[in-house]
Amino acid sequence: MRYLVLVFSLLLVSGGINARTAVDSLHTRSSFKAGQLIAPAVLGGSGLAVHFLGHESIELPLRNYIWHDLRREGTVKAVNIDDYLRFVPVTAYLGLGLVGVKSQHAFVDRSLEAAIAYFLSMGSGFVAKKIFSTVRPDASGNDSFPSGHAIIAFTGAGLVGMDYGWGWGAGAYGFSALVSASRIYADKHWLGDILAGAGLGILCAYAAGWLLEPVKDLLGIPTIDWDGLGTGQTQLTFAPCIDPLSGSYTASMSLVF
Repeated sequence: MRYLVLVFSLLLVSGGINARTAVDSLHTRSSFKAGQLIAPAVLGGSGLAVHFLGHESIELPLRNYIWHDLRREGTVKAVNIDDYLRFVPVTAYLGLGLVGVKSQHAFVDRSLEAAIAYFLSMGSGFVAKKIFSTVRPDASGNDSFPSGHAIIAFTGAGLVGMDYGWGWGAGAYGFSALVSASRIYADKHWLGDILAGAGLGILCAYAAGWLLEPVKDLLGIPTIDWDGLGTGQTQLTFAPCIDPLSGSYTASMSLVF
């Protein structure tokens, strides 16, 4: 499992290579588009269908295969770092622009957008858990549906995809899928929990994009273009050289902002 985490971590980083030229300047993203509802609807609908119509035919056999076969034979071992890995996508969303990756929004707007997205996703996820009151596979609680880890990870992945393009977005979605799958391996969630959580997270990320400008207008928050190295106004120069007197290696660094 650790090797898979490493692979998808590299995918998250390398995926941004194709996204660097996708956005040439900071600009305001367009408002609601009906097409943005497709992925959340498919994932959310699949999660509901699998969990409440295919529990015995899909979820139970999958859980038994993973838990009794793979786990018993030691082929797959549960990892305990998914509590931290679920925050990787949103950390990338906030931080990539600060190190020079072109984003559709500067840091202040990204922070506000993330706050809106997680207010919506965690609030709706909490309500859904109370309404459905589904027992976890390991019987450790009755808050299984939908998966909170999937909600958190896919909310961040949705934000990454919207702001940095599909190069970075593909890596973020792949990483989120891995984190979510680890919850099945750990016997904490059913397959339907993961699908529904992913759909809800993506939907709330899009909703944050739709609400960003109205919320800024409501709260009187101005647009601030500062984005660390991503503004194009900050220049970092590093030059190694050799001291002609001592012959020792030295270096100089300058930061212009």
